[in-house]
Amino acid sequence: MSILTVSNLKKSFDGESVLEDVSFTLEKGDCLAILGNSGSGKSTLLRCINLLERPDSGTILFEGENILSHSANENRLRSRINMVFQSFNLFANMSVLDNCMLAQRKVLRRSKEEARRISLENLAKVGLKEKCDALPSTLSGGQKQRVAIARSLCMNPEIILFDEPTSALDPMMVAEVCNVMSSLREEGVTMILVTHQIEFARNISSKTLFLHQGKVDLCAPTEEAFLHPSPRFAEFLKVERSL
Repeated sequence: MSILTVSNLKKSFDGESVLEDVSFTLEKGDCLAILGNSGSGKSTLLRCINLLERPDSGTILFEGENILSHSANENRLRSRINMVFQSFNLFANMSVLDNCMLAQRKVLRRSKEEARRISLENLAKVGLKEKCDALPSTLSGGQKQRVAIARSLCMNPEIILFDEPTSALDPMMVAEVCNVMSSLREEGVTMILVTHQIEFARNISSKTLFLHQGKVDLCAPTEEAFLHPSPRFAEFLKVERSL
């Protein structure tokens, strides 16, 4: 069974269509790269998947259950389909450790001791255990994003959504974050990635979905997508690689 099945998803803002009949499936252990021009609906699609936005119509089945039903527990769902944002979204007045512990205590109801242990384990995984007592303001952008990834891992999510995780970083910091994400891929973490890092997307993903004006233009295994792109995807790759 697919871990995630999105069918005929539609979303509009102020009468303007942003997503139109978007459908795809995700298997456990997949890494899906969502590519497309600015304004193609990539981030909106991620936000619909963890209910930060409500689709106008369509279905999203997570482990066989319709998460768009009114009985769905949104906070619980977001702990299982967790998002890492491009702007980090760390709490500035909390230490790195407390940032990682907060949702575990509030949403998963873990004890302080258990939340601390799990936080330190995941901070070690992203190479930042020694920064556990630091405030976010003292960290580089790459370090902040690695903390955000560690915080997500602390929730033991079934799927991690990455929304342009390297867009706010300089090239040196991009490498830090990409290395962490590559390690997660090797561990079999199920991920959906929105990015403009084309070669990174090609190297890390198992599937590629290309959105054009809110519609799925191509969805295929990554090597197939890059070796036999649709005309629109081929033009997109040509433009992106020339920048």
